[in-house]
Amino acid sequence: MADLPEALSRVEDGLVRLDRSALLRSLRPGLQRQLVRSQLERAGLPSSPDLETLYAWRDGTQTAGVTLDDIHIFPGFYLLSLDDAVTNYRAFVADPRWVPGRLPLFANGGGDFYVVDLDRVPPGLMRHFRIEESEQPVEFGSLADMIVTVATGFDRGVFVVDSEGYLEMDDLAFAAIAAELNPDVPWWTD
Repeated sequence: MADLPEALSRVEDGLVRLDRSALLRSLRPGLQRQLVRSQLERAGLPSSPDLETLYAWRDGTQTAGVTLDDIHIFPGFYLLSLDDAVTNYRAFVADPRWVPGRLPLFANGGGDFYVVDLDRVPPGLMRHFRIEESEQPVEFGSLADMIVTVATGFDRGVFVVDSEGYLEMDDLAFAAIAAELNPDVPWWTD
């Protein structure tokens, strides 16, 4: 299993190096693991060590008073608070494109999410839900694998801040890192 706490620390270090100060100020304090478990249980969802680690690190991003572009933790997406994740889950669960048991963790603000699939075997697959698409491909074998891949992107300089202050990435370089670190995921290797 990938080292999720270490990868989250590397992501935060990368954000500091890129001077993503609005995001760093907007990251909410983490939650107690028991609170994560109980909130997910109330929503009818199982918890996992990865989810508890993520939300113990930070309880998402405060979105009031900031633009979404300023709070992207990786290009295009910000970390939802656990409350917002559960709220979005409940809002989408009746949608025919949504599969129960998929909890949104990262949002783009326009209806696209990275979701963790908690009801499938194996549990914990990370899928990209695109509001305009009928299929949600698996992009990472786990939340930890996703965060390790993002952390490696920061470490290798794949993420940059452009002249207008937006967090961007070299898509081809990121895809190469993702294929290297996730060789069993067809999304990156086919």
